[in-house]
Amino acid sequence: MNPLQTNKRPALGAAIAISLLFIATGTSSLVYQVVWQRYLINIFGATIYSVSTVLAAFMGGLALGSFLFGRFADRTRHRHLAIYGVLEIAVGVFALLVPFLLKVLDPVFHGLYAALGVNFFLYSVVRFVLVFIILLLPTTMMGGTLPILSKFLSPDGGNAGLRIGLLYAVNTLGAVLGTILTGFFFIRWWGISHTVLFAAGINVLAGVAAIALSRMFAPPIPLSQTSVQPTVRRSDRVRFVYMAFAVSGLVALALEVAWSRSLVFTFDMLKNTTYSFTAMLATYLVGVTLGSALMTPFVEKLRRPFRVYAGLQIIIGVTSIASFFVLYYFAYSLGGDWFREYDATTDNIRWNAAVALIFARTAAVMLIPTLLMGMAFPVAVRVVLQETRGVGGDVGRLYAVNTIGAIIGSVAAGFVLLPTIGAANTIVAMGALQLTAGVLLYWSDKTLPRSQKIAWAAIGIVTILVAFIRMPHPAFLQPETEVDKTVFYKEGPIATVAVGENTLGFRTIYVDNVGVAGTDPMLLTDQKSLAHVPMLLLRDPKSALTVGFGSGGASYSYTQHPSLERIDCAEITRTVVEAAPMLTASNHDVVMQAAEYEKRTGKPVPGTPLWDDDGASGWYKSDPRYNIVLDDVRSYLRFTKAKYDIIATDCTDLRYKSNANLYDLEYFQLTRDHITDDGMVVVWMPLAGLSDEAFRVALRTFYVVFPEMEVFFMNNQPTHYILLIGTKEPLKVDIEQMRQRIAQPAVARDLAEIQLEQPEKILSCFITGRSALDDYLKGDILNTEDFPYLEFESPRYGYSDTPLLDNLDNLVNVQENPARLLAPGTAPEFLESLEKYYQAVQTIIEGHKLYRRLNIIGAYEKYAKALAMNPVDTSVQELLRFDELRRKVAGQPGNMWARLMMGEILIRQNDTPGAVAEWNNIVKNVGQAPYPTTGALEMARSAADRLAEVYDKAGQTDRAASYRAEAQRFASMIANGQPSP
Repeated sequence: MNPLQTNKRPALGAAIAISLLFIATGTSSLVYQVVWQRYLINIFGATIYSVSTVLAAFMGGLALGSFLFGRFADRTRHRHLAIYGVLEIAVGVFALLVPFLLKVLDPVFHGLYAALGVNFFLYSVVRFVLVFIILLLPTTMMGGTLPILSKFLSPDGGNAGLRIGLLYAVNTLGAVLGTILTGFFFIRWWGISHTVLFAAGINVLAGVAAIALSRMFAPPIPLSQTSVQPTVRRSDRVRFVYMAFAVSGLVALALEVAWSRSLVFTFDMLKNTTYSFTAMLATYLVGVTLGSALMTPFVEKLRRPFRVYAGLQIIIGVTSIASFFVLYYFAYSLGGDWFREYDATTDNIRWNAAVALIFARTAAVMLIPTLLMGMAFPVAVRVVLQETRGVGGDVGRLYAVNTIGAIIGSVAAGFVLLPTIGAANTIVAMGALQLTAGVLLYWSDKTLPRSQKIAWAAIGIVTILVAFIRMPHPAFLQPETEVDKTVFYKEGPIATVAVGENTLGFRTIYVDNVGVAGTDPMLLTDQKSLAHVPMLLLRDPKSALTVGFGSGGASYSYTQHPSLERIDCAEITRTVVEAAPMLTASNHDVVMQAAEYEKRTGKPVPGTPLWDDDGASGWYKSDPRYNIVLDDVRSYLRFTKAKYDIIATDCTDLRYKSNANLYDLEYFQLTRDHITDDGMVVVWMPLAGLSDEAFRVALRTFYVVFPEMEVFFMNNQPTHYILLIGTKEPLKVDIEQMRQRIAQPAVARDLAEIQLEQPEKILSCFITGRSALDDYLKGDILNTEDFPYLEFESPRYGYSDTPLLDNLDNLVNVQENPARLLAPGTAPEFLESLEKYYQAVQTIIEGHKLYRRLNIIGAYEKYAKALAMNPVDTSVQELLRFDELRRKVAGQPGNMWARLMMGEILIRQNDTPGAVAEWNNIVKNVGQAPYPTTGALEMARSAADRLAEVYDKAGQTDRAASYRAEAQRFASMIANGQPSP
């Protein structure tokens, strides 16, 4: 007889082997969750419906599987380990089938969109049901593994808390590994399809290993003892634990959603990149793993597990409430001195430090509450199983109710709590709910003295009241600075949107702490160029789709062209649109909120209802041709049959969230499929934040789809982006038609805001294209759905102006003459005028580079040289005003550097009195400077030296000597380390 075949519980070796298998399959389960979400985002877009579908199906399957297989485990006589093996093999097989099943359903989705597309809610519900069914199959199998293994390891319920707690801990440890490996390495190295193959291989191998192990161990209990389970009536305390555990699931997932939405505001560099979300989820799971592992060795020794469980609920509630205050008051600055993310020597990010900082700030907020959550599971198992012996069924039910609570919590947080009460209140409210559940558990304990019950209730009430009283009102998560105040803040189902106004008078709209659009000249150029450039280059555009509302600037500029018959805007979140009234300097009321408009202007709101509600929501649009499609553009283009003459994609930085999927091969192909034969695709492409290789991958991917690609750099401002122009046929510009469109009053007025009213100036922004880029774009790597190179590479590099300028230099090196774009027969006098603009471009760009490096004097000299080369360029005339510097002087009185530089500009513009006034201001007020003492003194010394030079030149030697003495005094103070005078 095999020595391991005994009637005792499984041997230690079996427990270790099973633990290793469960770690491995825990790893694969998180791989699937991440990958399936990506599948749905690629099909349906990065909407809350896609994310919620995966989460609901994942959690729903776990709940269903744990419940069904829990009951099955108690009714099965033996071979639980073999059953577990079969389940794991089934998970692997079904996981491989998921992408194929989704493809099979693609025609169904298209049919549904055609039939129900006008009813987005109904379409989303039907789509949700179909996808839910597909994902339910493998997730149900996953859910069945815990109760099956629980029954194997603790067939009679003995030491159930210890054994099942161990299972829970190791499986969650696997989830931690799966999260980190998938988010940081697997997809980046292998791509999505190979990552799925790897995960499926883990499941199949684990299943085969489990079946092999099952032959080494006989049924641990005689058949006669397993064929019938005793029926035990559960006590009230067990039922209360079930209910409390369901509440715990709700609270845990609601907190996870709220924490994730909040913590991105505390990250300095990585913000809401794929790496930051990976780190947040991993930290959450680490807490749960550690908690379960710490409690497991002691759980069987607890004399009163019910009271311990109740106490844990109270402490979880208190620490969850405290987590908000840690986040709000400490997390923004925590670890900044320890983990220095920026390396001044390389002018780049310190990658390991940036990742460590995310983990540190996340752990400070959520580690203690999640650790306590992990401790609660083995205690709950101990309470439930000390009264029954239906191990599989009770563990399955316990896990199921917790998972159902988790589904409710995640959906409630995203759809209800965050949009209505915000993330801050959600965190505190969930903590209060968990605390209340713990107090109620104590009240249900009939053996606990009434005085203690009252004491616990009082503690709970006081804690909750103090928390809500001490909360900041309003609790804006968008950080404010001395030069930036929040004028709009709203949390929506998908994102938190804020509008900040700086001391220069410019406003910027932020989505999850990332600036996406605004009212300063560079951002206005960004938005207006996305509309006017394609409208002026194409021969006869009648329809346009602009992707992303932003501040509404591009939408407004499209409405200025009367030839357009249809103008659509695809925007993923309505919350962005609702910020429009705060950005009228950009959008000129292209959309309006009735009450706000009437209050601001004193006039009744004009236009037609924006949404399909007859104006019930109070939102209107100024132009009836304009429509907003509330959907992710990938989803919209995948299922709509509409075609456009122009599709303009205005995205934000590729590093953040799922932005990079609007730069992949499949998206570019979608846009090509949805433009007319003589249409155009325009893509905003950042120069910053991309290494040389990543930048070339981005351009190469577009070039593969559009071999007739042209590249524009809007040189009227020191901008940070290029425009990629894609057409099906070579672009040829009719200059007379272009002039006629520019001559339209509304168009001319809009272009004049950014000094692009001259056709030669617009064409001079062409930099290169087509075959001129062949050598530069050589290589094989493309950014695709399966291999999302840019999403994983762009956050690792380039948080300064260095990559921006390097990438721009590489394009300038292959610069072409814009005359190539003109149709045959263009007038010679126009070609001569265009040549002057073209010849000045490189000098202008050199000035931009110096300006970005804060070499104001050098920039002035380059701009002055460019104006001498082409005196009629109004944009260079505007650059020489240095309007941003003037605004700094006016809006930031203590900004001595701005005053020092403004003086240098004024003296070069022969405004000596103006320069003297600026420098005198510095010398007189140096003691009041809000800058480091040494820096203030350095600028005061420079100002005094310049004043001495001015008065020397004017022959006022006494005054010159006086200022020279002041300069010497400042220099001595710097040398001696003395404070400001």
